[in-house]
Amino acid sequence: MSTVALREPALSRFAAATAVYGGGFIIGATLVSFPASSAFLRATHGFTDAQYGAIYLPQLLAATAGALLGSFASKSWSLKRMYASALVLFGAAHTLLAVTAGTPSGPALWTIMAATACFGFGFGFGGGPLNGIAALLYPRTSNTAITALHMTAGAGLTVAPFFFASLATQGRWIAAPVSLLLITIALLALTLRTELSEPSPVPATAVGGGPRLPSDRRFVLALAAAVAYALAEGTFSNWAVLYVQDDLALSVRTAAAALTAFWAMVTLGRLAAAVLALRVRPVAFLVTAPLLMAGALLVLRSVHSPASVVLAFGFAGVACSAFLPMLVGFSAEYRPRDVSMIAAMLTAALMVGVGIGSYAVGAMRGSTPIREMYLYSLVYPLVALAAIAVASGRGRAQRT
Repeated sequence: MSTVALREPALSRFAAATAVYGGGFIIGATLVSFPASSAFLRATHGFTDAQYGAIYLPQLLAATAGALLGSFASKSWSLKRMYASALVLFGAAHTLLAVTAGTPSGPALWTIMAATACFGFGFGFGGGPLNGIAALLYPRTSNTAITALHMTAGAGLTVAPFFFASLATQGRWIAAPVSLLLITIALLALTLRTELSEPSPVPATAVGGGPRLPSDRRFVLALAAAVAYALAEGTFSNWAVLYVQDDLALSVRTAAAALTAFWAMVTLGRLAAAVLALRVRPVAFLVTAPLLMAGALLVLRSVHSPASVVLAFGFAGVACSAFLPMLVGFSAEYRPRDVSMIAAMLTAALMVGVGIGSYAVGAMRGSTPIREMYLYSLVYPLVALAAIAVASGRGRAQRT
């Protein structure tokens, strides 16, 4: 056997891993590109709090529609085709966001909402298949592979805020979405040229004849936990820059550092979780994380100095880090073949929570400081904890 022949499988695996985990990075960078641009967009177009919060509503609706459509498309479309379609939509989102730099204020709002809708639909439609491809790429350590995918998304979430902020201070903000567009095009080209893992076909005689939408009460509780978690995450992330700049009157650099600290600790926390997941069951993470989120909300209400703000948002990131990837593993525990569809539905639930939470803060803020919103938001992690506790009880009942 020649040396070239030996190298080909390794190169193929490297290309597949690059396409998959590069996709995780671009998802994270795209997701955070909108809150990272919040100060620039408000300064350029004069958006009110309610208008800024409203830009996430199309993301909510489109992600839900994308996940539902994806659950049906998965019966006839390959995971690779669905993921590639999502990359096209991410590219459209970057293009539309860049266009707003030279768009009048009125049309700019609708353009940004179109951008969040493109991202939301792509996330809902392709996020689940991407989780499925990662699990199939490393089938013996699928929980760790999925958590690592979320970790690379966290890397994008960590890098993008400083990237956008630094370019904005130089008067070259538009270079940020254009750079993400170019990366997305490169990933799309690599994905189309690379063979990605696909699930083995289900025999025609098998019950259901293919992937089915989970409908048991345990999964419904997991969806509720995902929405509640996303409400908390959206409160932390989408309003971080405006909370630090407007409510605390701190610098743009501190605001960017706070948002970056949040996503950096989400990333590092997922790295730790990926290792611990080899020995610790997902439910242990899911019970601990909401308690930490509640603590983070209380801590954020008492910070004032730049250092304490950055540390508090870092703590919030640790609290949020493992919840979503472990929720995917927890939900797929009894349906390992349906991990792609389960991840898609949880992605939709995540977008619902982020959208509702972000809009609610903008609509309710008015004369109420975001600090007080943190107090009201304590209910979110407590609801997530209650849902996981009940769902875990149902799982024990199913095993007995």
